[in-house]
Amino acid sequence: MAHHDVEYEELPTKRDSLDCEDVEPSSPEKGEHIPRLLLWLAAAVVLVACTDLIALAYVARMFGTVFQDKDFALNLEYANPYIGLKELYELGMVNLSQIAPILIRPRVSAQVFVDQPDKLAPRGEHDYWDETWGMLSPNERRLHVTPNVHTIVQFRAIDFGMEDCRLVFTLPKLGAQLEDHASFSMHPSSRFDVFRLAVERPIDVKKLSYRTKPKVAEKVATLQARMDGDTLIHQFPCPWSSLHVFEVACAEGSECMVDTWSSQNTTYGVNMYQHQTV
Repeated sequence: MAHHDVEYEELPTKRDSLDCEDVEPSSPEKGEHIPRLLLWLAAAVVLVACTDLIALAYVARMFGTVFQDKDFALNLEYANPYIGLKELYELGMVNLSQIAPILIRPRVSAQVFVDQPDKLAPRGEHDYWDETWGMLSPNERRLHVTPNVHTIVQFRAIDFGMEDCRLVFTLPKLGAQLEDHASFSMHPSSRFDVFRLAVERPIDVKKLSYRTKPKVAEKVATLQARMDGDTLIHQFPCPWSSLHVFEVACAEGSECMVDTWSSQNTTYGVNMYQHQTV
């Protein structure tokens, strides 16, 4: 068998792109589909983000323009339900009824602290939990006055034709038997200063402290409150729907002390009587 010498030629290490006609070019479609998909995803993310920002801006504008401030009700005027009554009485053709004075309990009776001017007034001191009804707030008011503790009381005159008001201390007899939740203690020689405070809107008890309380408009009385009854503090006109706020403090130089809680059926503390004016 004949032997043939076979020579092998070394393949070139570099080939010109023009010489590669037998090589199938790569398809561009696969490489282009991936960036295009990413582009659509990015566009979708941007669209969602823009939609969220627009919605957030709309909600912020709505809360700022459509919804009122949470304390807006404090600035509302009281609507007068006594339509035509004033004109009717002015005609002088109506037989007037004699109405006994009406007792008005304070809507607010809160303590502020001279030696702790930033301490907020206590709230809900007698609140309690009931398994059936939940958290209950008894209709109780506290009058607590010492050299370092003042009490602020707020009243609203709400009755027609009862525009002569009297501010009074109402205190029980020292050592008297009191019903549950009512209490009373007092230094017998206590003397008190009572001030009218300058207000245009109701007090926000949640923000009330000695530093934030309304400014004093005038001193209306300095007196010693008697026990077992009412002590007149101040007489003043009280037009319908008018707001009246007073501060009770110890008289200067007096080591006074009074601490009393009213209860559901008692009215101890500072009260207001409305007397008939028609």
